[in-house]
Amino acid sequence: MKGKIPKDRKDMKAPYVSIVIPTANRPQYLPRAVNSALAEMDAKDIEVIVVPNGPDDSWRETLRPYDNNHSVRVFSIEEANANIARNTGLGEAQGEFIRFLDDDDYLIPENAAKQYDLIQSSGADVVSGNVQLVDESGRGLDVWRQPNMEDLCAAVLGPWRNCLPTAHVYRRSSLGAARWNPATIVRQDIDWMLDLCASKELLWYKSDEIVGVWQQHKEQRTSSKTRFNNIQKLTVSMLMRTYKSLQMDGRLNDMRRKAVVLELWVLIHSAFFLEPFYWHQVASTALEIDSRIRPLQPLYNFTFIRKLNPLLIQWLMLPKRWTFYRFRHLLKKMRLRLIW
Repeated sequence: MKGKIPKDRKDMKAPYVSIVIPTANRPQYLPRAVNSALAEMDAKDIEVIVVPNGPDDSWRETLRPYDNNHSVRVFSIEEANANIARNTGLGEAQGEFIRFLDDDDYLIPENAAKQYDLIQSSGADVVSGNVQLVDESGRGLDVWRQPNMEDLCAAVLGPWRNCLPTAHVYRRSSLGAARWNPATIVRQDIDWMLDLCASKELLWYKSDEIVGVWQQHKEQRTSSKTRFNNIQKLTVSMLMRTYKSLQMDGRLNDMRRKAVVLELWVLIHSAFFLEPFYWHQVASTALEIDSRIRPLQPLYNFTFIRKLNPLLIQWLMLPKRWTFYRFRHLLKKMRLRLIW
C-alpha cells in the first residue's frame, strides 16, 4: 500500500519527502537503505538524496541500477565527512519533509509511510518512531522506544538519548538554518538534536510503530576510533552548551533541568573510574544544578544509599571498578595474543 499523499499535493512538482543518505566505504549496505527509502512511495512523492563523501568510489557501481531512477539523486563530495554530506543533502532537498538515514541502516517502509502521514496530519515539526536494533545476522537485539514524555527537548537532554537519525522525520520549514556541525566526528546525532532543540521550541509527535532498523556490525565506525572516556567528556560539553543556551533564553524548565542532571549522572557513572578528578568536577556541577536528583542506576534504589551524596558513592566504588576494568583489559589483551 502506497503512502497516502494529501489530495492538495497530488499536482505539485516538489516531492513529499526527501531522505538524505550520506555514504562512505559501505557499498554492501547502501542498496538496502535506498530500497527501503523508495518502497511504499510513488516515484513523484519521494526523493532519495545519496551523498558519497571521501575518496572511495565503490558507490558508483552500487548505485548504477538507479541511473534511470529520477527519485534517486546523487551528489558526491570530496570531503570525508558525514556531517558535510548531510548538510549537502539538506541543502539540495526539495521535499516538504526531511529524514536522515545512515547507509548501514534501513526503514520499515509501511511504518515510515504512516509516519509521513502523521507529520502531515498533525502539523508537527518532528515526528519520531521506534527503532529495532539487530545484530550482524539480522537477529533482533532490542527495540529503542520513544520515551514516555511530551517534551522533545527533555527527551534529547536526558539519558533517553532520543537522537537516532532513523527515528525522526522533520518538517523542512521548521529546520530553518539548522545544520550538522562538520567539526563533530563522534555522537553527531546527539550534537544535531541538542543544537536543534536549543534553537527553538518544536511541536513533537510520536509514532508507536517501529519505523526503521539500526544494525550493529563489525564494520569500523568513526566512534570506535575514539576512546570511551573522551566520547563521554565530549557529550558533557554538548550537554552543558545546550543547558546554558536554554538557561539564557529562559527555556530551562524543571523537566529539562532534571533531564540534564540525570544524563550527567549517567555519564559520570560510566566513566568516573577512568578520570576521577575530571568527573568529580562534573558531579559537582550536577549537584549545583539540583542536589536532590539521584542517578538512575539500581544502586540508588536502596533507601540508605539514596540519602548519601552520590559523588561520595562514586569515590567509594572507585577502587573496585578500576580493578575490574584493568582485569578485563588484561583478559582482552591475553585473548588477542592467543589469536595471533
